[in-house]
Amino acid sequence: MNTKGFALESALFLMLIIAVLVAVSVSGVVTVTRTAGMDYRNARVTYAAEAGADAIMAQLAVALQDGALSNAELAAVVPPSIPGFVYDAISVTRQGGVTVETITDGPFAGLYSLSQDLEILSSVTDQSQNRAAVMVSAKAQAIPIFQFGIFFEKDLEVTNGPNMTFDGWVHSNGNIYLSSNNAWYRDIITTPNQAIHNRKDKDQPYNGVWIADAFGVDNNLNFDSRTHPVPANFQFQSNLLFDDRLKTGAYGVDSLNIPLPSGMPARAVMEPRVAGDIQVVRNAKFSWKADWYVEIDMSDANPCTGPGTVVVRGAGLTLPNPGQCNAIFSMDSEMFYEGRQGHQADVFTIDMAQLFAWTAGDPAKETRIFYVTFTNVGLAPDPSGDGVFPVVRVRNGASLGNPITVATDYPFYIEGDYNSVGWQPAAVVGDAITFLSNAWTDAAHTGPGMTTAANTTVYTAILAGHSATPWDWFNGGGNAPYGGGVENYPRFIEKWSSRDSNYWGSLVSLSTSIYATAPWSYGSYYKAPRRNWTFDTRFEDPNNLPPGTPVVGNVIHTAFRPVY
Repeated sequence: MNTKGFALESALFLMLIIAVLVAVSVSGVVTVTRTAGMDYRNARVTYAAEAGADAIMAQLAVALQDGALSNAELAAVVPPSIPGFVYDAISVTRQGGVTVETITDGPFAGLYSLSQDLEILSSVTDQSQNRAAVMVSAKAQAIPIFQFGIFFEKDLEVTNGPNMTFDGWVHSNGNIYLSSNNAWYRDIITTPNQAIHNRKDKDQPYNGVWIADAFGVDNNLNFDSRTHPVPANFQFQSNLLFDDRLKTGAYGVDSLNIPLPSGMPARAVMEPRVAGDIQVVRNAKFSWKADWYVEIDMSDANPCTGPGTVVVRGAGLTLPNPGQCNAIFSMDSEMFYEGRQGHQADVFTIDMAQLFAWTAGDPAKETRIFYVTFTNVGLAPDPSGDGVFPVVRVRNGASLGNPITVATDYPFYIEGDYNSVGWQPAAVVGDAITFLSNAWTDAAHTGPGMTTAANTTVYTAILAGHSATPWDWFNGGGNAPYGGGVENYPRFIEKWSSRDSNYWGSLVSLSTSIYATAPWSYGSYYKAPRRNWTFDTRFEDPNNLPPGTPVVGNVIHTAFRPVY
């Protein structure tokens, strides 16, 4: 046998087998590589389609201001810009109408939102003509802010003297400081931060704070976020005493914010129109929502004929003639002395009875959101030399002819009973809100000193700035001057001792005051009333919300599916 020939043949055969195996392996690697490349490109284009849907949802969240999205807002959405991808189809389709839905889970369960179901289509193609499309079912939700009994953007403090019982949901985006000998809370309290059983201005934990459980049984607050810093321990104690009706960051409570551009303070909702305001800002400002917008030139402060005064009404709406205007509005320099501020007040007064007598059911005259501000304040006359202090006042408003919101960025005064006869959805908005009683007269307030108030009843939502304690003692601030707390959020400048301040509404503060900045003090310019204050449960019906009610907007996924 020729063993050398056999060995050569065997070697050649083995080399052939190896070559085939290598070829097969290379082919497999190429196939896997191509498949992987296709999978990679398909994955990328799918992710781009999903990113388009997410970008659309973010735009809708910004646009959501009033519980519904307009057709123009739906049509205005744009896809993101991602290099290498082209969005060939995007759309948002409304599914049915706006519905009122009760939130069923989470820390805000029990509140209602105005909801709109939506279908979002996002289709995208890459440079290799790989295409993907997704359909996202979404829900646009808006929580009207006036369904809270008390809502504060900043820290909330309550240290009332006379008894105070408050019905209605209490929320603060800051800390909540509860320290009183006689305060009863009948509804849920929420904050994404801490609940502190103490004053903010000094170490004084009064032990008369009571919170009702789910059965209406009042239980004494004897713990807080400091004594129970572990979330599970705080939840256990709140559940034990209050059936989880005191909720903090330990429960995952979220901040509730007015949709505005990043960095813009919530106070912007009460600021005047600015020509450069983008649409999201216009949607939020009362001045842009208003169907009657007024800028009073303080250098010639005549609201009806002043040459610098600007008056704008909505399309198709009429203005009063000069005689009618003078009956409804007046502007008076140094009309009364404002005891807390130490200023003679320059008062723009709206006579609500005259306003509604003029409108008299005429749709072309109807006013639902009235906004007023002041210009050229530094050019106004100042006979007393104590500084110009322009303010807005409503009077003769016991009966309102239709739902109405009156707003300004300056201090606001309600004189006498308001909306107490034939109730209408109503709100007032200003830098600070002061109640003037039924006994008030301008003539009796020409200088410092208190006159005796009379029982007064007010039904309206309030959105205003507040006076805050500037720092807290337990973070090294020492004793701080007390800001006055929510009990002095609606302010007083009369002697209310043994008199009733009857109030039904919603107390909302999105900022501190920037004009009415004099510190709170007791006894020199006012004495406290009996505060018969409560949340007006009629605001739990969205049909009863005041015109222009701000909302906290949100858009959530409800379903997702690819489109082939």
